[in-house]
Amino acid sequence: MPISHKQMSSITGAGVEAQALATKMLTMQADAGLTIAMRMPMLMKGALGDTRGQREAAKAVSEKMSAVMESGFAASQAAAMFWWGLALNPLAHVDYAEAAAKAASSTLEPFSKRTKANAARLTGGRKR
Repeated sequence: MPISHKQMSSITGAGVEAQALATKMLTMQADAGLTIAMRMPMLMKGALGDTRGQREAAKAVSEKMSAVMESGFAASQAAAMFWWGLALNPLAHVDYAEAAAKAASSTLEPFSKRTKANAARLTGGRKR
C-alpha cells in the first residue's frame, strides 16, 4: 500500500523532532561530562573548607533545583498544549511521536542550557 503525502509529512516531522532530541541529548551528555570533570577538584577542595569549592557546590545545587522546576513546568505546558489542541480539534490528525519528541525536548531545555553554560564557564568561557 503506498504512503500518502500526509503520512509522509507526519513521518518526516517525527523524524526531524527525534533527530533534534537525540542531538540535544548527546550534546548535553558531553557538556555534563565536561562539567563534572571540571567541578570535581573544586568540590573536593570545598569539602576540605575551600570557599570557592563550597560556592561551586551551592551553585550546582541551586541550578539543579531551578532546572528541575523549569523542566516540570515545561513538561506540564507541553502536555497541556497537546491536550488542548486535541480537545479543540478532535478530528485533526495527531502525530503522537512528534508530540512526544517536542515534549521531551522542551523538558530537557532547562538542563541543556545550564550544562552548556557551565561547560563554557568552567573551561574558561570558550564559546561553542
